[in-house]
Amino acid sequence: MPSRRAFLASLGATGLTATAGCLGGFDGDPGTDEEYDWPTGGGDEWNSRAVPNGVAPRDDPTVDGTHEFDGTPAGDPVVTAGTVLLNTGVDVVALDREDLTPRWTVASDDNDAFRYTGAPAVADGVAYVPESDALVARDLDTGERLWSRAFEYVFGETTPLVVEHGDDRRVVIGAGEYLRAFDGATGERQWERRLDGIVRRAAARAAASVYGVVYVATAGGALYAVDGDGRVHWSRTVTAGIRTAPSVVASRDPDGESVRGSGDVVVGAGDGSVRCFDPTGKPRWHADLRGFVEGGIAVGHDGVFAASGGRLYALNAKNGNRAWRTEIGDAVRPTPPALVGDTVYVGGSRLHAIGVDGGVGVGSVRVGETRFEHEVDGGVSHVTAADGTLFATVATGTGGGRLVVLS
Repeated sequence: MPSRRAFLASLGATGLTATAGCLGGFDGDPGTDEEYDWPTGGGDEWNSRAVPNGVAPRDDPTVDGTHEFDGTPAGDPVVTAGTVLLNTGVDVVALDREDLTPRWTVASDDNDAFRYTGAPAVADGVAYVPESDALVARDLDTGERLWSRAFEYVFGETTPLVVEHGDDRRVVIGAGEYLRAFDGATGERQWERRLDGIVRRAAARAAASVYGVVYVATAGGALYAVDGDGRVHWSRTVTAGIRTAPSVVASRDPDGESVRGSGDVVVGAGDGSVRCFDPTGKPRWHADLRGFVEGGIAVGHDGVFAASGGRLYALNAKNGNRAWRTEIGDAVRPTPPALVGDTVYVGGSRLHAIGVDGGVGVGSVRVGETRFEHEVDGGVSHVTAADGTLFATVATGTGGGRLVVLS
């Protein structure tokens, strides 16, 4: 790879002037928050997959521990308190965060069917686990079943959304054509809404809404805004289908209280594009990428980051303009990016750490964008972070998987 000086020299003064608008990305600081978690599949209630003020490795990290398992990685590692919740495809396992020893599992020993496709969510010591066709609330420490609610259909790559409702919590999740909300403490159904299509993946809470709106997408390409009583406020159709959970352009300031961002909602479509809608459902912009946007989208520092067709793309959250793109290689499993501090982490044949500024370059020819590439034995799928540490799932290609913890 050419040096930064050689690359800039090759552009020439005229080329630099002509392409100056294409050279940079987004501003971001390394982060100062050393105490944070990843309590749900999308990182937070907005599915932003981002901790913009978090600390995480910026140089090639050290492997602190590994956990081998049978099955195929499915869904984000959820990390909170002293526990890691890991979906192995054939089971959901709670691991001790310090030594990665198993605490409890949800599947019987003879389970050989791939039944678990999403990630749990954790709130106030309770793990809400999508288990085949039932949402189960379990004690985070012991795995004891607190309550269970069955659906008529199996879940499809989804994770529960936990939202505050007054002094209580509600858990929102979809399966089949139904979106349902349950009381987090008792499991009592609060409302249900039948939608036009099969609900896939997680819902996301609106950044600011007096109606308690959540966004949810169907496999057929319908994006819905549903309020806290289960009423549909609006719906929009993406004819190419929707391949990701909705992600909201929002993040918390370092004070942990105030929220910044437009509140727009973005989804990855089946034609390789990213679509953006404002909080009223008005189309804001769309950006055409190569391949298919799979797994999820990260949002932070005024940028939208998506992996598609062996590349990581950075888009301007306000207008969808492409800030930069870089090659990350083809991936066998979905590799949704995660943003922590000023770095985007994304999988593939290795774990990539890319600066949000995108380095310097034109198109996908760039210098200085990569902070590190960490080699693994297999393919990296999902990456999450907590308290300055990365948690990556690796598909080994031999019918098994591995959780790798790096700092």
